[in-house]
Amino acid sequence: MTPRLLLTAALLGASLAHAQVSIFNIPALPPGKSAPAAPAPATPTAPAAGATTLPTAGAALTIPHQATLTGPATLKVGEAVTWTFNLSNQGEQPIRLEHGACDVRFEVRNAAGQVVRGNPTNTLCTLQIVTTEVGPGETMDVQAIRWDGRDSQGRALPAGEYTIRAVFSGAGVRIAAEDFSVTLEN
Repeated sequence: MTPRLLLTAALLGASLAHAQVSIFNIPALPPGKSAPAAPAPATPTAPAAGATTLPTAGAALTIPHQATLTGPATLKVGEAVTWTFNLSNQGEQPIRLEHGACDVRFEVRNAAGQVVRGNPTNTLCTLQIVTTEVGPGETMDVQAIRWDGRDSQGRALPAGEYTIRAVFSGAGVRIAAEDFSVTLEN
């Protein structure tokens, strides 16, 4: 290696090493200043009957389609079960969605219509872009959702009839699946 290349490599390496941040080189607050107080945790409240926790942004998909959930109709509390959000193309144009890996959200309602398990907001999603292509007359799986018979605070719900509502909200469109009825058993 030539002296010039060695010097360039050494400078580049030193610059990269210098640019790394660790807990030891994060600047402290100026003297006399303190960190702002953390906000008090919000007390979760259930939305009123008929209210939703699902995303409402995005235009409706203009190509004729049907969105459904497929999965088991019964569930035992504590056993996580998966339902699949399916999209059927009933039009003559292909449907092409380029979307995030967590663009299908869901909520669970009790028999009175109250949301007992709201749309998760703390879900860790990757930054991966997923492409879903559904040709005319085809049905494709878009994403899966999981529920274990617990409410938004992780408490077991009583046995009974529940409704899962799911919405795809991504790629500039919003697609609501048909409601899915589930019997919860203890």
